[in-house]
Amino acid sequence: MQRVGSYLWIALKVTPIIGYVFIIASVPQILRRKGFVFGALAVTLDMLPVICLVKAGIEIFTGDLLPDKMEGASTTGFQSAT
Repeated sequence: MQRVGSYLWIALKVTPIIGYVFIIASVPQILRRKGFVFGALAVTLDMLPVICLVKAGIEIFTGDLLPDKMEGASTTGFQSAT
């Protein structure tokens, strides 16, 4: 029984590191979807442990806290000539 407890303790200590790996792996997709400013803010909030839980709790009831980019917006800043 003591061995199971020690394995559980090791798993609990490693869990935040695994979460950070998933957050960092999703950074390019979040930046594309939300833009640089809101994407960077979303990633920063997700990296802070307690803030991440509060943000996730709010998003369960209200939807996405930080808005995505507008669908038809130009990403390069240039208008087409036609």
